[in-house]
Amino acid sequence: MKSQENCDKMIKDYSRMVRWNEAEKVGIVFVTPKQRPAFDKTAESIRRRNVSMVDYRILAKQCMTEKKKAEATVEFDYFVLPDNRLKTITDHQTWVLLEENPQDPEAGEGWKITSPLPEFK
Repeated sequence: MKSQENCDKMIKDYSRMVRWNEAEKVGIVFVTPKQRPAFDKTAESIRRRNVSMVDYRILAKQCMTEKKKAEATVEFDYFVLPDNRLKTITDHQTWVLLEENPQDPEAGEGWKITSPLPEFK
């Protein structure tokens, strides 16, 4: 049950941090080192373009702890100045549960997102 609770918490925390424009921190906490360069590139693009997040909604989530994977569908509302039109993007997230690996201690452990950060065009 604890793994299920951790999964729910990670999905909420990740979405909340993206909403508050903390994408760089998200990369450190929720992304494996192998996937971080691509994630960081998208996060930098979001920051440079002054994407402003307004809200997010977790539409669906499924934590399959026995299979060590999870999926979530999250909507983010945002705008990019100078255009003040509100836009919505749907983020289909894929997560995996990593266990401590003495062979690769840098890989991390716990719930990690494997899907890319949306580009918020």
